[in-house]
Amino acid sequence: MRKALSYAGALLVPAAAGVLLHLWAGWSMRSPVRIPTFAAVLAGLVLTAAALFALDALFREGRGASVLAVCLLVAGLGAVWVEARDSRVRGAVADCVVAGKVTVTLHPTFGEGAPLPKRLFHHPLDCEGGYPSQFSAEEKIGDPGKPVRIAYDPARRMDPVLASRNTAHGSLVLPSVLLGLCAAVSVLAIAAEHREGRFSRRAP
Repeated sequence: MRKALSYAGALLVPAAAGVLLHLWAGWSMRSPVRIPTFAAVLAGLVLTAAALFALDALFREGRGASVLAVCLLVAGLGAVWVEARDSRVRGAVADCVVAGKVTVTLHPTFGEGAPLPKRLFHHPLDCEGGYPSQFSAEEKIGDPGKPVRIAYDPARRMDPVLASRNTAHGSLVLPSVLLGLCAAVSVLAIAAEHREGRFSRRAP
């Protein structure tokens, strides 16, 4: 009975955590309550910690396979949050004008084989309603005086984007693969622990 419960837990913990986190992330970014971003992220971290605790409780000892399962769970839940965010479109559009000189900053990357430094163009904006007043992108969207349309989240939970790129592109493929691997590794690790326990009981 205990063995069956362990297997069921190994399968259910990643799936349940992923579903709950996706529901929470989607609701917190769409809710008219306008939950602050830090509060939404904090609740997501609490849910992730609860899932990690539940997964850890399935193992008798900290072993390599269980560590791998934990890493996959964290990566999978992180991907769930990102994809839930990317599945949402900004709810408002502002007609703006590039209001001044566009400045450029370089953000270097480190390590052997790292990509080239990222270049960000910072555009001061004059928009209806006063928001946004700045827009940063990896490309220049126009010189001073050029009209642009910016899509933004009225609750300011997401960064503004060009209205022409205000599309949903979230996908659950990567989170599903990571959480599925977590479940598979957990089941294999629990099976190995049960085999070792059975052999140790038989040993003289």
